[in-house]
Amino acid sequence: MKKLAALVALTSFALTACVTTESTGTAASNTTQQLGMVAIKVAINAKCTTELNSLPAWKTATRVMTDEQKTNVQGQICGCVSEKAPQSVTAVDLATAAIDPQARATIVSNVVTKTINQCVAEAIK
Repeated sequence: MKKLAALVALTSFALTACVTTESTGTAASNTTQQLGMVAIKVAINAKCTTELNSLPAWKTATRVMTDEQKTNVQGQICGCVSEKAPQSVTAVDLATAAIDPQARATIVSNVVTKTINQCVAEAIK
């Protein structure tokens, strides 16, 4: 009887360890993805501002705007780009962005390029 109780206890302990390991691995993966998304959003905002200021159409359109209007529209456009980023980035990209600054720069450049024109069009409407 004691052997059976010991066997049950040992089996329960082993199964609990398996469950704990799997959930910890998932939590670590989710944390890495969240860190990657934060890193990408910050970089996207900076890249968006730079890209926007270099667009000839933006330069022309902002000539008649006050600084406050320009800042508001720029915030709206870059906010749009940041919101659309999760739709353009894979989980692998997020994990890579959390770890590798060079990969993050490439990912950010691709995301901004894909979405900035769409967001400018939305902001103008």
